Amino acid sequence: MTPRSSGFWPVLLVGLVGCAGTSVTPGTPRSVARAAAAAYVAAGHSCQVKADVAYCDTEGSSDLPLLIAYDPKKQELYFVTVFDTQTELGRACPAVPAARVLRPDWMIVKCDPIELVDHSKRVVLSVLGGGRMPDLGMSRAEVNRSAGIFLREAESYLARLRATVASPASVRVLTDPRSTTL
Repeated sequence: MTPRSSGFWPVLLVGLVGCAGTSVTPGTPRSVARAAAAAYVAAGHSCQVKADVAYCDTEGSSDLPLLIAYDPKKQELYFVTVFDTQTELGRACPAVPAARVLRPDWMIVKCDPIELVDHSKRVVLSVLGGGRMPDLGMSRAEVNRSAGIFLREAESYLARLRATVASPASVRVLTDPRSTTL
């Protein structure tokens, strides 16, 4: 081995070790949330980890908030966004036909009570998606790509929801007592 080629291996090894630390691997909910937040911050966003959830600002790519959480039993990484139907659509979440609007099979929509920063409570529409994290983890690029896909699909779904609520036919659906459950 020549001196020139022997210097290649240490550089390659340092590069691989550096790359290994940038992935999001299975672990505790808090460690995964921190790693996912770091991956999202590396893409130019800001995140804060509180308890076991990363709360991320999607400014520039979406107006929706992004929450990232992890279920260690299922080894699933979850992306969640919330939508205030009362403010945005003028209707309480249970009165919006959210479950009847076309969405991907992997997307879950439901009404959830939340507490805002000012300690007021509100029921919002939660949009949830995600999937299994491989045992070897996900790279930063994979986490960011998955978050981007989730946000684009959530935005498309919410656009269809707005159109449904705005259509005259939805007035009949909204007054149907069976439409209050998702």
